[in-house]
Formats: sequence, structure tokens, C-alpha cells
Amino acid sequence: MKKAILVFMIFSLMVLGGCKETYDIKDNALSRETQSAPAKSSKVVSEQSIDDRLSQLANQDFSIQGENLRNEDDETIVEFGKAFVNLYNGAVKEQEKVSFEKYISNKNLQKFTDKMLELTQKQELKGGNAINYGLKNEFKQVKLQHIEDNLCYLELLFELRGSGMRCEMLIMAENKSLKLVDLYFGNKDGVDTFATGHHAEREINNPDLWKNEEWVKGVFDKLEDFEERLDS
Repeated sequence: MKKAILVFMIFSLMVLGGCKETYDIKDNALSRETQSAPAKSSKVVSEQSIDDRLSQLANQDFSIQGENLRNEDDETIVEFGKAFVNLYNGAVKEQEKVSFEKYISNKNLQKFTDKMLELTQKQELKGGNAINYGLKNEFKQVKLQHIEDNLCYLELLFELRGSGMRCEMLIMAENKSLKLVDLYFGNKDGVDTFATGHHAEREINNPDLWKNEEWVKGVFDKLEDFEERLDS
């Protein structure tokens, strides 16, 4: 009986010793994998996910059921506005060129938004922005007003890491898709304020503003001045 117990104990120790060795080998293998992981660094994975997110926002469609905007579309209108803000501010932070074609159909406004992004990115690289830019903005306040048939005013107050901004938008439906017909970022040192006017004077209520070629020319002249100052 004693001999059987002794044999059993020796066998148990051998099994446990084998299990312990296997566990250590597995641990060491995981440790080696973890140590070699920087070749696929988490930064690369993160950058890929940011690129994917920007692409997703740039290609997102915002459609409504009817031809004109209605109260039933309010939630979609707000989400449209938030998506635009995240796309623009995310592109500034990541120094990426993105397309606003899904958000803007007017060629003058689209060209202006492209240039505003480019100059804001330059400003960011030079440390000339007092704003924290990024993809994950926290929206604090929403103001939505139906101005007239198929025309809405949307104001979004938002912040990122304690840095607050405001974006005002004029939105309408074109072929059942939401489109910006005017926009304004309320940043006192920003490109928009320099080119289109101070927020106390800049009214967001005219859907035909960017069809006014004389006004548009004045805006782009100011953009040239702004760029010269940045490059000097």
C-alpha cells in the first residue's frame, strides 16, 4: 500500500512538473511575441483605424425620405452636422486631405472648405492654433431651427480636451440627400473668421451666398492674404 502511494506521488510530481514546464514555455513564447510586436506597432494600427474612420466619414451618405426637410429629419440633420465637424477637425489633426463632396455640392463652398482645411492644417503645424483638433469631439449643445421650407439652421457647440468651438451650418436637401449651403467655424483666430467675417457680423441665413461671385472673390482674396502671412 505504501509503495503504491509512493509511486502515485512520484507520478503526480512528474505530471505537475511537465505542466509547469509547458506553461513556462507558453509564457515565454507570448512574451517573445509581445516583444516583437512593435514591428507592427500599436501606433500603426491606431493610424489605420483613424484613416478608416476619416474615409468612413468622408463617404457617409445622409438621406431623407421626402424631397424637403421636415421635423422628422431632425435627428439625421444633427448627425450630419456632427459627422462634418468630426471629419473636418479630424483631418486637421491628422494632416490629411479629405473630400467634402458628400457634404457640399456648391463648387465655391467646396473649394473654400478645401482651402480652409489646408490653411488650418498649416496653421496647426506652425503652432498657431489655440484649438485642440481631433476626431472625437464632445458635443455640448445643439440648436436646430427650420428657417423655411427645405432649409435648416444648425449650431453645434463642442469641445475636445477642454478646447471649445462652435460651428454654424445652413442645410438643405438636394435629391433627398443633405447638403451644406453655408457654414462658419466660430474661431476668432481661424481662417473662416479672417476670410468671411467676425461671428458678430457673419450671418448664416442666405442659401445663395456662395453663388454670389463678387462676394466669393473677396473671400478668396482674403484667403490669399492669410496664406501669405502664414508663409512669411
